[in-house]
Amino acid sequence: MTTSADLDAALAASQDQPIVIFKHSNSCPFSARAQVQISEAKHDLEIYGIVIQYARELSTEIAERLGVEHKSPQAIVVSKGEAVSDYWRGDIQEDTLKQEVSQLSQAA
Repeated sequence: MTTSADLDAALAASQDQPIVIFKHSNSCPFSARAQVQISEAKHDLEIYGIVIQYARELSTEIAERLGVEHKSPQAIVVSKGEAVSDYWRGDIQEDTLKQEVSQLSQAA
């Protein structure tokens, strides 16, 4: 994602199914490890990514619109346009994200 329109599209998609917004820093070793977990999960989850160095304003907008503190790396689980949870650094795990999204999908 690079624009507000991309964020609008992601939030609209979250009305139908839970999504994950992944905020990645291309200069952070923690983010590189988190990206491996995200890449493993991307086959099963709807993931929208942003590289914060290329879209700083959008990164700030995501934090403001979803009411979460900006972190990097960060995975934000979004359902029905609302942030349900967010994970940072080592907490970004493929299994955790899949389990949470599955539970949200079943509850819908």
